[in-house]
Amino acid sequence: MSRIGWAGLIPELDRDSIVPLYRQIYEHLREAILAGTLPESTRLPPERTMAERLGVNRSTIVHAYRELVRDGLIEQRVGSGSRVVGQLRGGQPERAAGVPWWVTLPPWRVGEFPNVLGELAAKPESGRISFVQGVAPDEPSPLGELAKSFGRVARDPRFVLSYGDSEGYEPLRAAIAARMRARGANTIAPSSIIVLTGSTQGIAIVAQSLAEPGDEIIVESPSYPGALQVFQINGLRAISVPVDDDGMRVDHVEAVLRTRRPRFIYTMPSLHNPTNATMNVDRRERLATIARRAGVPIVEDDPYGPLAPAGTPLVALAPDYVVYISTFSKTIAPSLRVGWLAAPRTILERLLLRKQAYDMATSLYVQAAIADYLERGYDAHVEQLRAELLTRRVLADEAIAQHWPPGLKVSRPAGGFYLWTSTPRDLRARALLDASERLGASFLFGQPFFANSGGDHYFRLALTSVARREIGEGIRRIGQAIATLRS
Repeated sequence: MSRIGWAGLIPELDRDSIVPLYRQIYEHLREAILAGTLPESTRLPPERTMAERLGVNRSTIVHAYRELVRDGLIEQRVGSGSRVVGQLRGGQPERAAGVPWWVTLPPWRVGEFPNVLGELAAKPESGRISFVQGVAPDEPSPLGELAKSFGRVARDPRFVLSYGDSEGYEPLRAAIAARMRARGANTIAPSSIIVLTGSTQGIAIVAQSLAEPGDEIIVESPSYPGALQVFQINGLRAISVPVDDDGMRVDHVEAVLRTRRPRFIYTMPSLHNPTNATMNVDRRERLATIARRAGVPIVEDDPYGPLAPAGTPLVALAPDYVVYISTFSKTIAPSLRVGWLAAPRTILERLLLRKQAYDMATSLYVQAAIADYLERGYDAHVEQLRAELLTRRVLADEAIAQHWPPGLKVSRPAGGFYLWTSTPRDLRARALLDASERLGASFLFGQPFFANSGGDHYFRLALTSVARREIGEGIRRIGQAIATLRS
């Protein structure tokens, strides 16, 4: 006998969660089915009825039901709606042939999220001017001096035929610590540092060490999509605070901390991705003060810090409450896959154990080559790169003034990799991207940069991923796409 299952069927939706609404509904129904609360042959409410009860779009319910069908938990037939399928002994659901058991794992174990990182890594189509990837420009090139460093290191078999220490190559850690002290982190020592296989590894290690699935964290809005994806896959719930031209709105952080206790505060204070903003000194000091007072650690993600204006300090001036993460991907080359974190001793060992579980040790050969390059050519290269970024922004501003209509607001801060733009309400970024790609220009639209919702009227240009001579033409094509949409 079929039944319409209403008892315990309507979930409590968390509209501030980074977990999409359809996924919350799916998880609630899945758990009820596997627990037997919704037994075999139970008829689920019609999609439209369920949507009205929950106050969501019907498409949200369609998406959730579709996932349950794919998992073999419900079946849908024309005229009879959606029903729970039979269960096997032990509580495992019957599934269509070829559907494996792991598809029903919760999202922090196997997530289904937008493949933003895949888009960032994808090679652009021939003839397209792509403002997508946040990679260092071809010029100035570090390759000449870097090749010499690799050549010198290759003569010593210790660097090629050894794993190395999990903490990292000692001379590289010492060089990193010295550069951090030069930026004001006076208590940082080589023993405070763990060398990483890319800074995203550090974000994942910290997320898993400082929080558990379901815990709240504070993130900027907008923020780096790669970090948001890591947090989402690990089941963390984001509390978003806005960013303006002076960085994270610390007054909003303070307001949140009056009533809630998040596990950590994630911030990118120097040449923020995507807005290019650099947090001013007053806000850095205030953020460190309120974090210490509340006992909430700060995760400072600083991939672009070396390219910030001279004298820009670190939030890590408060080392007891800061885990600092950075990388050589933006200043040398992303293919090196070498970053680092600096953390208080109270958590360093836990982070190191997580690091060992990932890969035991970062490539010693690459670490030794970078340590050599830091002594011989790195600082001069960074100065040249900083000047190149300013030049590219000037070219972009000139092209925008010539080819874009009034009404689009472009982020004021200059000097970093990105240009962040908001569009008028009559112009959606996704539609603009589609029109621009037809004209041979691409960028990232805003939705992936927001943890909870938003981004329909924002987009990011990476001014470093194209040749300097293509910047003006790419911006002209985007302007042409705007005109096409409005006509």
